[in-house]
Amino acid sequence: MLAAERVKVFWQPGCTSCLRTKEFLTKSGVDYESINVHGNPAGMEELRKLGARSVPVVARGGKFVFAQALGDVIEFLDLKVQVHRSRRSGSTSPFAIATGRSACCAITCSGSSRDFSNRCTTAAS
Repeated sequence: MLAAERVKVFWQPGCTSCLRTKEFLTKSGVDYESINVHGNPAGMEELRKLGARSVPVVARGGKFVFAQALGDVIEFLDLKVQVHRSRRSGSTSPFAIATGRSACCAITCSGSSRDFSNRCTTAAS
Protein backbone atom coordinates (compact mmCIF):
# COMPACT_ATOMS: atom_id res chain seq x y z
CA MET A 1 0.00 0.00 0.00
CA LEU A 2 1.35 3.43 -0.91
CA ALA A 3 1.89 6.00 1.84
CA ALA A 4 -0.85 8.20 0.31
CA GLU A 5 -3.24 5.26 0.69
CA ARG A 6 -2.56 4.64 4.37
CA VAL A 7 -5.75 4.52 6.42
CA LYS A 8 -6.09 7.38 8.88
CA VAL A 9 -8.61 7.75 11.68
CA PHE A 10 -9.37 11.28 12.85
CA TRP A 11 -10.81 11.33 16.36
CA GLN A 12 -11.02 13.21 19.64
CA PRO A 13 -11.17 12.16 23.30
CA GLY A 14 -14.63 11.58 24.76
CA CYS A 15 -16.13 10.55 21.41
CA THR A 16 -17.67 7.08 21.79
CA SER A 17 -18.10 6.70 18.02
CA CYS A 18 -14.38 7.42 17.64
CA LEU A 19 -13.51 4.77 20.22
CA ARG A 20 -15.84 2.25 18.58
CA THR A 21 -14.33 2.95 15.13
CA LYS A 22 -10.75 2.48 16.34
CA GLU A 23 -11.64 -0.71 18.25
CA PHE A 24 -13.42 -2.09 15.18
CA LEU A 25 -10.46 -1.37 12.87
CA THR A 26 -7.99 -2.87 15.35
CA LYS A 27 -10.07 -6.05 15.77
CA SER A 28 -10.44 -6.26 11.98
CA GLY A 29 -6.65 -6.15 11.55
CA VAL A 30 -6.59 -2.81 9.74
CA ASP A 31 -3.31 -0.92 10.10
CA TYR A 32 -4.16 2.75 10.56
CA GLU A 33 -2.68 6.03 11.69
CA SER A 34 -4.54 7.47 14.67
CA ILE A 35 -4.86 11.27 14.56
CA ASN A 36 -6.27 12.97 17.66
CA VAL A 37 -7.49 16.36 16.40
CA HIS A 38 -8.15 17.78 19.89
CA GLY A 39 -5.48 20.38 20.57
CA ASN A 40 -3.66 19.32 17.41
CA PRO A 41 -3.72 22.15 14.84
CA ALA A 42 -1.86 20.07 12.22
CA GLY A 43 -4.29 17.17 12.61
CA MET A 44 -7.29 19.51 12.45
CA GLU A 45 -5.89 21.16 9.32
CA GLU A 46 -5.41 17.77 7.67
CA LEU A 47 -9.03 16.91 8.50
CA ARG A 48 -10.24 20.21 7.07
CA LYS A 49 -8.24 19.72 3.86
CA LEU A 50 -10.21 16.51 3.32
CA GLY A 51 -13.39 18.57 3.55
CA ALA A 52 -14.56 17.15 6.88
CA ARG A 53 -15.47 19.16 9.95
CA SER A 54 -16.43 16.46 12.45
CA VAL A 55 -15.13 13.14 13.77
CA PRO A 56 -14.84 10.21 13.58
CA VAL A 57 -13.52 10.18 10.03
CA VAL A 58 -11.74 7.30 8.28
CA ALA A 59 -9.61 8.47 5.35
CA ARG A 60 -7.40 6.94 2.70
CA GLY A 61 -5.59 9.17 0.24
CA GLY A 62 -7.80 12.18 -0.46
CA LYS A 63 -11.07 10.33 0.21
CA PHE A 64 -12.90 9.87 3.49
CA VAL A 65 -16.05 8.55 5.12
CA PHE A 66 -17.80 9.73 8.25
CA ALA A 67 -17.50 6.76 10.59
CA GLN A 68 -20.76 7.15 12.51
CA ALA A 69 -21.92 3.84 11.01
CA LEU A 70 -19.47 0.95 10.83
CA GLY A 71 -21.23 -0.29 7.71
CA ASP A 72 -19.99 2.83 5.92
CA VAL A 73 -16.43 2.10 7.08
CA ILE A 74 -16.72 -1.53 5.95
CA GLU A 75 -17.85 -0.42 2.50
CA PHE A 76 -15.27 2.40 2.22
CA LEU A 77 -12.34 0.11 3.06
CA ASP A 78 -13.85 -2.86 1.19
CA LEU A 79 -13.49 -5.07 4.26
CA LYS A 80 -14.68 -8.66 4.09
CA VAL A 81 -17.00 -8.29 7.07
CA GLN A 82 -20.73 -8.86 7.46
CA VAL A 83 -23.10 -6.93 9.70
CA HIS A 84 -25.55 -9.21 11.54
CA ARG A 85 -29.19 -8.51 12.31
CA SER A 86 -30.24 -8.19 15.92
CA ARG A 87 -32.28 -11.17 17.15
CA ARG A 88 -34.52 -8.94 19.24
CA SER A 89 -35.44 -6.11 16.90
CA GLY A 90 -34.42 -7.44 13.49
CA SER A 91 -32.42 -4.24 13.00
CA THR A 92 -28.86 -4.15 11.77
CA SER A 93 -26.30 -3.84 14.55
CA PRO A 94 -23.02 -2.17 13.60
CA PHE A 95 -21.42 -3.85 16.61
CA ALA A 96 -22.05 -7.51 15.72
CA ILE A 97 -19.65 -8.56 12.99
CA ALA A 98 -18.43 -11.78 11.40
CA THR A 99 -15.03 -11.77 9.79
CA GLY A 100 -15.09 -15.21 8.21
CA ARG A 101 -12.87 -16.54 11.00
CA SER A 102 -14.11 -19.23 13.34
CA ALA A 103 -15.26 -16.73 15.95
CA CYS A 104 -15.31 -13.02 16.67
CA CYS A 105 -16.34 -10.84 19.56
CA ALA A 106 -19.32 -8.57 19.14
CA ILE A 107 -19.26 -5.41 21.23
CA THR A 108 -22.53 -3.92 22.37
CA CYS A 109 -22.44 -0.47 23.89
CA SER A 110 -25.06 0.07 26.55
CA GLY A 111 -24.61 3.82 26.82
CA SER A 112 -21.35 4.80 28.45
CA SER A 113 -18.00 4.68 26.69
CA ARG A 114 -16.77 2.54 29.59
CA ASP A 115 -19.81 0.26 29.77
CA PHE A 116 -19.22 -2.45 27.17
CA SER A 117 -20.22 -6.10 27.21
CA ASN A 118 -18.62 -8.73 25.01
CA ARG A 119 -20.16 -11.89 23.62
CA CYS A 120 -18.64 -14.28 21.13
CA THR A 121 -20.39 -15.86 18.19
CA THR A 122 -19.41 -18.41 15.60
CA ALA A 123 -19.07 -16.86 12.16
CA ALA A 124 -20.88 -18.50 9.27
CA SER A 125 -18.57 -19.75 6.55
